[in-house]
Amino acid sequence: MRLETNSKTMKRYKRKRETGLAYLIFGVAVLGGTFALVIFGRLEATWPSFAALVAGAALGIWLFRSGSRHGWVPLLCLLGALAVCVTLWMNVDVVGPAGIAWIGGFVAGTHFGVAWRLAAKNQQVTAAKAAWAVDGQGFSTVAEARKAAGAALHALDGGTRGRLSVDRGSARFEVAGGVALGLVCHRNADATNEGSWAVLVRSAGIADESVEIPMGDVKGFMPSRLVHDLDSVEAALADFCKNPGSSSFGPEWVTGSEAGATRLTTY
Repeated sequence: MRLETNSKTMKRYKRKRETGLAYLIFGVAVLGGTFALVIFGRLEATWPSFAALVAGAALGIWLFRSGSRHGWVPLLCLLGALAVCVTLWMNVDVVGPAGIAWIGGFVAGTHFGVAWRLAAKNQQVTAAKAAWAVDGQGFSTVAEARKAAGAALHALDGGTRGRLSVDRGSARFEVAGGVALGLVCHRNADATNEGSWAVLVRSAGIADESVEIPMGDVKGFMPSRLVHDLDSVEAALADFCKNPGSSSFGPEWVTGSEAGATRLTTY
């Protein structure tokens, strides 16, 4: 009985996940206030002021959204930015509106960066907890996931929309290319096992030639027997949604080194 009471108490006082909305609102308020101060205030509206505002905001966003792979780089930049803020504030009569604009932009940018990071983190957590995920977006039912995956599949153009991924637990389904250009399709019952990918192939009698398949900035020349039309990939997607964890893919799928080597992926 005590364990149940303690569990309920812990749930009651469990900290809610931050959405980042408060940081976004504060950032907008600071940025808008700084902009209004430069435009409508007593400060002279010049291009250095606007440049300083944008530069400060960009630096703040970068520091608090992504930063650098090396932990000391963001720390050094942050300390330098704070030093610049203090220096500009103490010499505002000398630097003029550009200094104030830089300070306001940097403060706003830091809050935008935090809001962006929290939103991205929450999206990843939601997708991880969901039963299905389509391009990182979580869905609770197979019907919802299949509908979203179908829409994303039809939207593939080989450019800004050059790839599709569908996840169900450790199982994964991938498509790269464009509807009008050709599609390359892979699946796996356990995506953590890089050596067990399978690639969808066409039947014998296909000409032995290569076809260029783009996926945004990434391009690859694929054997034509691996390039499919929309109908074939839709059928493969339907089968994956029906049996995502199956390791028996059928004769239209080929495993081995060719499957792993022909994945057009940016990660």
